[in-house]
Amino acid sequence: MKKTSFWRLLGFMGAILLLLTACGKQGSAAKSSSSAPVKITYWHRMTGTYDKSLNKLITKFNNSQKKYKVVATSQGSYNALQQKIMAAGKSKTLPTMAQSPYTNIGDYVKNQLLLPFDSEMLNGSNKLSNRQLKDIYPSFLAAGKYDGKYYGLPFSVSTSVLFYNKKLMSQYNISMPKTWADFAADQDKLKGTDINAIELDQSYDVALEGMAYGAGSQLITPKLKANLNAPKTLAAVNQILDLRKSGALKTAGEDQYFSVPFANGKAVFGIGSSATVPVLLQQAPKSLDWGTAVIPEYEGKRSNPLNGNYNVLFKGASKAQQAGAWAFQKFLLKSENAAQWAKASGYVPVTKSASNSATFKAYLEKNTQYKAAVSAVSQSFASTVFAGYTDYRNDLMSTVDSTLTKNVSGETAFDNLQKQTDKILEENK
Repeated sequence: MKKTSFWRLLGFMGAILLLLTACGKQGSAAKSSSSAPVKITYWHRMTGTYDKSLNKLITKFNNSQKKYKVVATSQGSYNALQQKIMAAGKSKTLPTMAQSPYTNIGDYVKNQLLLPFDSEMLNGSNKLSNRQLKDIYPSFLAAGKYDGKYYGLPFSVSTSVLFYNKKLMSQYNISMPKTWADFAADQDKLKGTDINAIELDQSYDVALEGMAYGAGSQLITPKLKANLNAPKTLAAVNQILDLRKSGALKTAGEDQYFSVPFANGKAVFGIGSSATVPVLLQQAPKSLDWGTAVIPEYEGKRSNPLNGNYNVLFKGASKAQQAGAWAFQKFLLKSENAAQWAKASGYVPVTKSASNSATFKAYLEKNTQYKAAVSAVSQSFASTVFAGYTDYRNDLMSTVDSTLTKNVSGETAFDNLQKQTDKILEENK
C-alpha cells in the first residue's frame, strides 16, 4: 500500500511539473507576441527613386519607435492602386492604409471602405495641437475633408506651374506671360517655326478647372451644383480651344505629358504639375536652360487646383492599427520629415513649418526651379469631393478628348457633360 501510494505521489508531482513547464512556455510565447510591433500595411503607387525615398522615411519611422512597423507595397501606378483597392474592398483584404487621390474619397466612403482619422487626430494623447493643425496648409487640409470628417490627410501634393525655356524667350523676344491671352501674341513671334507658345498635357482639364474657378465658375461647387456649361466655364473652354486653333497652344497627344515636347525645344512654355520638375532635372538635355513661374492670370486671378496623393485609413483596421496608422501619418507631418520628402520627390511640403525650415529654404536656393510650386500654394484650391467623382472624371476626360480629336465644339461637348454630371450627382445623393 505504501509503495503504491509513493508511485502515485511521484506521478502526480510529475504531472504538476509538466503542467508548470507548459504554462511557462505559453507565458513566454504570449509575452513574445505582445512585444511584437503592430503591423501597419501600406499600399502606394510610388516607383523608382520615389519608392526608394519613401522607404527611407518608412525605415526612419520604424526605427524611431518599437510599437508599430509599417510594411509598404508599391502597386506601380494610380490605376493599378485604385483597382487593387476596389478589389480588396470586395474581398475584405484591404491594407491598413494607402495613398489615394483625395478625389477618390467620396467613392470610397460610399462603398464603406474608409475610417476617418478624427478619433486619433483630434482626440486623445497623440492628437494634433492647434498649432500643429494650423501648420498644415488650409487648402491641403480641406481637400481631405469629406462629410465633415478627415478621411484623407496630405502627403504628396502638387501644384500647377509655368515652365519656360529661357533660350527661346531670348531668341524670339518673348516676355513672361501675365495672362492666358498673351500666348496668342507670343505665337505671332514664332511664325514660320515649328515651335508653339504653350504646351499642355494630353488633357486640358486641370488648366480648365483652374481658369473656371478663377472666373467664379467652379466646375462642381461644394453644394454639388455643376457649372460645366455655364457661360464662364464655356468662355474658358473656348479660350483654350481658340489658342489651339491658332497654333499657339498644343496638347501633348501621344506623348501624354507636356514635358516631352518642352524638353525637345518645341514649346516656349509649358503648364503642368510641379512634380514634373524632378523629371525634367533628371531627363531633359543638359543644354536646356529652363525655369518655372506661377501660372498666368485668367480673368484677373491665378487659381491652382491641387493634385497628388493623400493617405487614407481603411475599415477592418484594429484599434491598435488605427493608432499606428495615425502615428505614422503624424510622423510624416513633422517639419523635418515633410521637408525631407519634398526635397526627395519634388512635391510641395504639406506644412508651413517645413516650407519655412532652414533646410528646405537652403534647398530652394540651390534648386530654384522648385520655388514657383511653393509660391503657388497661396493660389491653390481643392476640387469638390463627392460620391460619383470617378464617373464624372471619366466623362470629363472623354469630353475634353472629343473637343481635341473629334472637333466637337466646346458648347456641344460641355452641354452633354452637364447632363451626364447632373445625372451622376442625382444618383449619388
